[in-house]
Parts: sequence; C-alpha cells; structure tokens
Amino acid sequence: MPDDIDALRRSLAELAAEREGLVRAHQEEMARVTQAARETVLANALRAEAMRLGAHDPDAVMLLMDRSGVGWSEQGEITGVEDAMAQARQARGFLFRDPHGTAAAQGWEGAVPKPASVQVQDARGLAAAEYAARKRQFLAGII
Repeated sequence: MPDDIDALRRSLAELAAEREGLVRAHQEEMARVTQAARETVLANALRAEAMRLGAHDPDAVMLLMDRSGVGWSEQGEITGVEDAMAQARQARGFLFRDPHGTAAAQGWEGAVPKPASVQVQDARGLAAAEYAARKRQFLAGII
C-alpha cells in the first residue's frame, strides 16, 4: 500500500511538472500570436491610410516611412497613423498622387471613391414574375 501511494505521488509530481511546462509553452505561444496579430493590424491600418491618401505603392510607403510615432493606446486603439502618414507624404510626396494635378482637373477628389448609396429592396413588394426572376439570378450567383 505505501508503495502505491509513493508511486501515485511521483506520478502526480511528474504530471504537475508536465502541466506547468505546457502552460508556460501555451502562454509563450499566445504572446507570440498576439504580437503578430497586433503587427498585422498596424500594417493594415498604415496600408489603408496610405491608400486613402492616394499612394502609388502603399507597401513602398510603409517601408520608407518613420513608424516611431505609431503604436497602441491604453484603450487598445491604434494611434499616430495619420500623423506618420502625413509626415511620409510631406517627406516623400512622389509616392503619392498629386491632388492638384490631372486627377483634380478631371473632377477626382482623391484615390478613394465614395460608396454608392444602398438600395434596399423588399421581396414582399415585388411582383411574382419579378420575384421569380430575381430569385433565379440570386441562386445562379449573378446578383
């Protein structure tokens, strides 16, 4: 009986040590994944801002810009993207479209078009033939 108890205690100690190792490995992996996700979110925010400002090549802008002012606030929000992109545009204006050039002369205000207005349709208000036609189009993947 005492041998069984000692064997169970050794087994429990081994399993506890194994569990601690697994918990530590899990925490390290979660920290790595979280950091990678935060870097991806920052990169996407910078890329979106570069595209909004009319960058010819947003990836080139991201590589050449100073990212020291870009980071995360205490609330978990991204800060400094607009300022960093404005500094990049000021320093390397050739990477961006000219807002006063030919695009402005043609009536384009920027690189990002305005979204179209949403057209809500109620299927209950359609005629039977119109409903059947829209249903076929929807099921066929046309609309």
